[in-house]
Amino acid sequence: MTVLTVAAVGTQAYSQYKQGSETNKAYRRQAELTEMQGEQQYKAGQKQSELIQDSAKQEGKAQKLQEAQIFSAQRAALAANGIDLSSVTAQDITSDSFNKAKIDEINMRYNADINSWTTMENARQKRWSSKLEASQLRYSGKQAKRAGTMQAFTTLAVGAATMGAGAAGTPATAGKGGYGLGTPKGSINMGTWTKLA
Repeated sequence: MTVLTVAAVGTQAYSQYKQGSETNKAYRRQAELTEMQGEQQYKAGQKQSELIQDSAKQEGKAQKLQEAQIFSAQRAALAANGIDLSSVTAQDITSDSFNKAKIDEINMRYNADINSWTTMENARQKRWSSKLEASQLRYSGKQAKRAGTMQAFTTLAVGAATMGAGAAGTPATAGKGGYGLGTPKGSINMGTWTKLA
């Protein structure tokens, strides 16, 4: 019976240790995947930010071309109506059109910059959040491994104490004092500690 008890205690302790180790490995794998996802989201954000800027540049070029066509058409219309292009009226009209075009260009650039910055900030936040989550997963893995190791040691210690008490001829029974194993009569149960009365 002693050999079977030793084998059972050893098997249970190994199982507890192995479970803690495997749980740790699972948490570490999850942490790696989480970090990889964060990096992928960050790279996608960078690419999207670049696309926003490139698109704004193309829109800016198209807008400048359109502005040039509008200015040319205005000058042609003014000249066709007999208005001197050096007159104050002609200059006011072209100046007003030019200012409106500049405001549109500035607004377009501003919107592109804001969208690009927002995209990058979101990507940075996602990467940071992924790193934080990965760190927490790794910590949980370490805690699971420690818990498995502690459970294994506790199982071995209780098994050894039980066999030691059995070998000494004293039955290892839980007594009034808590954990038995030779607890003196009249002791008071205080959880894991025993106070003698």
